[in-house]
Amino acid sequence: MLRLSVLPLVLLLSACLDVEADFKLAEDETISTETKVTLGRQLYDMLQLAPQAQGLCPPEAEKIEGPDQVLCISRDETTLEEALTEAASAGNSGDFAGDVEFERIDDETVRLVLPLDFERIEGKPAELTPENPMFAMMTDGLEGAEIVVRFTALEVIESNGAISEDGRSVELVVPTVELLSPTGQLPDQFTAVLKYRDCGLLGC
Repeated sequence: MLRLSVLPLVLLLSACLDVEADFKLAEDETISTETKVTLGRQLYDMLQLAPQAQGLCPPEAEKIEGPDQVLCISRDETTLEEALTEAASAGNSGDFAGDVEFERIDDETVRLVLPLDFERIEGKPAELTPENPMFAMMTDGLEGAEIVVRFTALEVIESNGAISEDGRSVELVVPTVELLSPTGQLPDQFTAVLKYRDCGLLGC
């Protein structure tokens, strides 16, 4: 399955962090993904000392470095058939963002589902509760940071996200602070039905 990069909580607490994940389904059934992660400079430098935590900015990612922050851009490509095969053989990973699940509706459309389980976050300490004196400081540090997930195809048929004016993409914006303190106002999953090609009267 296509996985939205898991964000270990201990890393999120070190600096403000923004994530933008784009999933594009082309007419030839190619699925391309691009994930942009903006890290504070201090957090990025910490990652260099913890190889096991470099999933946020893997070595092969394109890096645009500045004095205060680093932008990491990761790209991947697969096919719809491969995504459907993996969806049929794998269960939910249990990560807070889970996996993007693909279901073919017909020769022109697919349904995409991204489970959002904020109660089961990898790396979240059990003692990290509102009663913890550090909790307020941690949540304040994440104010304004966002995780944006976007699906793009020929046309968005329906979705519980925000559909663009041209009707070709849909996105869900998750405040990063939701990882620490879920409000219950977000959906359990981000869903979209996408038309990725037009077969016409003769079919595909």
